[in-house]
Amino acid sequence: MTTAPRCGSPDGRDPGSAGLREVRAGSLLRKGSRVDSWFLAGCGLNLYRGCAHDCAYCDGRAEKYAVQGEFGRQVEVKVNAPELLRRELEPRRRRVAGAGPGGYVLLGGGVGDSYQPAERRYRLARASLELLLELGRPVHVLTKSILAERDLDLLLAIQARSRAILSMSFSCADDELAARFEPGVPAPSARFALLERCRKAGLPTGLYLMPALPFLTDTGEMLGRTLRRAAEAGVDFVVFGGLTLKPGRQKEHYLAVLAAFRPELAERTRRLYPERGQIPGGYSRQILARFSALADELRLPARMPPALYEGLLSAGERAAVVLEHLHYLLEQRGGSSPYGGAARLVAARPELAEGGQLDLFPSGGSTAEAGRVLEELRKTGRCLLLEKLLGRA
Repeated sequence: MTTAPRCGSPDGRDPGSAGLREVRAGSLLRKGSRVDSWFLAGCGLNLYRGCAHDCAYCDGRAEKYAVQGEFGRQVEVKVNAPELLRRELEPRRRRVAGAGPGGYVLLGGGVGDSYQPAERRYRLARASLELLLELGRPVHVLTKSILAERDLDLLLAIQARSRAILSMSFSCADDELAARFEPGVPAPSARFALLERCRKAGLPTGLYLMPALPFLTDTGEMLGRTLRRAAEAGVDFVVFGGLTLKPGRQKEHYLAVLAAFRPELAERTRRLYPERGQIPGGYSRQILARFSALADELRLPARMPPALYEGLLSAGERAAVVLEHLHYLLEQRGGSSPYGGAARLVAARPELAEGGQLDLFPSGGSTAEAGRVLEELRKTGRCLLLEKLLGRA
């Protein structure tokens, strides 16, 4: 077996100036109609389009995102991002001050890591954090890069004023294996070390184990290694997800990288995924149950604990998030959930949270359990079932 490739620099491979193209974007924020229960964010931003991390599994490579140029080698830099962010967030410049969903501003996600190597030169993430601190906005940073430590001073200042979280994404805890599929990313050991330092400094931290790679990093042994290391790092929560493999460039690129490493797994993986690219339900339930058992054993919350978003959401937003988390956590354990439909209904009609109960789904099903959760939230501000499922009761 050949030696796995190593990263070109401690904080990721620099594509060089030839791979960077400066653009002036027309808008910046991704605005949802509701709070995203995975990240507890009401809006998010991408400072770069394309990503030099060049992860083999990244769905940013898929045709639907229309990223220009060679993905992993060419990156667009939104040089006017800070001025756009001020224009789109500053209350006096908005038609309705405070309009839109609550929660965190998500710095990351999408089709470009905000702390990829180009950030060393352009410092757009730092400028954005300075503005978010000025405006008193809570921030959730999601990255694979240890360059985020440069801005720990700002994140701690935001945490003291309005809340901040640093989350890092992983496919596994194994440096050699990760180097094959994340050639431009700092090693998992370096990312875990940063999470430990941030936690000791007083900054809440999260881990997104997304994606777990089929037959490679979603096995019991590999999941156990990753989650034990997460527990040692003291992260506040771990969110898990399997691999989405969209037909076209993303799927073919990932399978080619996998075939060069483990050809027998490439064909097995190709057979696993249907044309739509979503992991089949039976396999998904199997790996979710595996993750859930390990997370419970290590007392790692599998969703963001309510204490980390207390005071950031309206009553309706909080109720919808709690119901979504209950639904996910119960199904993750292989059980049935009465909360999924109620979560969608409350998200669409947040005023229902104020009444403390729901009578009917649109389909006519009973929502007595959801009604009791809403009543408990209204009276106490807590949901004991959620705390129990998160291992915090």
